[in-house]
Amino acid sequence: MNFRSGQTLPKNLHFGDYWFFMVEPGTTLSEKCSRQGNRLLCLWGAVFSVATVSAVQAVEFGPARQIANDRIINREPVISGSGLAAWMSYNSNDLATANTFISIYSPTDGMRGLTEELGGTMYAAAKPVAQSNQIVFIANYRSRDHVNTSWTLREVPTRDENFPELDARFIAKEDGGVQTLVPLVDREGLTNATESADTTEAPANNSEAESTSENRRVPSGESEIWSWVDGAPDVTRITTDYRNDYAPSVSGDILAWQKAKGFPFGWEIMALVGDNRMQLTTNFYYDMAPQVQGRDIVWYGWDGYDYEIFLYNADKNETIQITDNRFDDVGPMVWNGAVVWESYPAVEADILLYRDGEIQEISDNLEDDISPRIWDRFVVWQGFDGDDFELWLYDMSTGNEAIKLTSNDYDDVQPSIMDGLLVWMAYVDNWDAEIYYLDLTEIPYQPKALTENEDDDLDPQTAGRRVIWRTERDGRNMIMLAEPKP
Repeated sequence: MNFRSGQTLPKNLHFGDYWFFMVEPGTTLSEKCSRQGNRLLCLWGAVFSVATVSAVQAVEFGPARQIANDRIINREPVISGSGLAAWMSYNSNDLATANTFISIYSPTDGMRGLTEELGGTMYAAAKPVAQSNQIVFIANYRSRDHVNTSWTLREVPTRDENFPELDARFIAKEDGGVQTLVPLVDREGLTNATESADTTEAPANNSEAESTSENRRVPSGESEIWSWVDGAPDVTRITTDYRNDYAPSVSGDILAWQKAKGFPFGWEIMALVGDNRMQLTTNFYYDMAPQVQGRDIVWYGWDGYDYEIFLYNADKNETIQITDNRFDDVGPMVWNGAVVWESYPAVEADILLYRDGEIQEISDNLEDDISPRIWDRFVVWQGFDGDDFELWLYDMSTGNEAIKLTSNDYDDVQPSIMDGLLVWMAYVDNWDAEIYYLDLTEIPYQPKALTENEDDDLDPQTAGRRVIWRTERDGRNMIMLAEPKP
């Protein structure tokens, strides 16, 4: 990391798992070591010059590789820090039987279809999420014969408005604008799929669900949460209650998702913390898009007027409402307790940051600022500058104004940031998209092209200083992987 002449040198530098410090001019290394009180750190410091720090070697990518079966459709690529990748695939050669499944790639075992042979158990597998050696995704469960449920939704307190629950013996169907109630087909001896044999078995907010014999709400769908750990022989079904479960997010031993209660009762936020299942919200409204990092879960939810931001900490077992206003706050992301999101106080969107109990606006733009992403001390987003979308970067460690990373005559969108690397899509010739990257260990920051072709290069994601994206070429859908040179 080379610092410009006249630039203030930080006393300590932190990039993810890497820590570095500076030796001031006129200060000996031994004096610095004495003040740091860390001999191991000093041994590392001995290899650095006064004006130069190398947090990690500047990334230089080898040729990108195609890692998917390019004879089928491939979408939604994701990758973890370990290099484990996943995406959604389906064979469009026979549209009548086409079904989406999850494909995976690992550095040791290569590519294979994770759920391709599980068509008898699940269908419509999609939306994979990767972290470390784990893949989480959603898929519909084919059979209704499974009567045990993993969760009994905690009931919302009675209120004055006339929104009674639908009888669980019927499913609402709509045909030609007319709604009818169709009886559920219950096989003899089977419990209704929306009931639990023991309604106290599932704690909500660490308290027992109320025991009741009343009919539960109708099933809202068959989309369930599934998980697979690298090396495991089988995938594991996480949810089993015939309510639509969507938007999974995972970090460490915490998995969160949103669960449908059935129209018009909205969604609740659910979590699996270790072996403890939890219902984090209980209301009539819509709580959506949970994101997990470390011990924190963040989401946005309707409060009766607009959408607000909520944060749950697993160590404290506490939920706080971060925002309380009369405009929408949506799309939150979290890192080490710091939360960023899109806020709509007027017509345009702004980027707000919650940190150490304080909220501040970190974007300064009269146009839309959207799609914030956060990693370590950095926040990145795309903002409209009056002509097109550009990228901005805010460094929480300095508190200085955000800097404009790109300034050109084409759109730079869909940023992804992790492990010292920032990637995004750039419509360089205003025709097809290319993948660009920026190494945060190089100062001054230098955006570089990772692709330069006539194909559409889309949906980049990064982790472990690798980059994954999908390419559309001559009707083929390929998943591309770029890794640093050895």
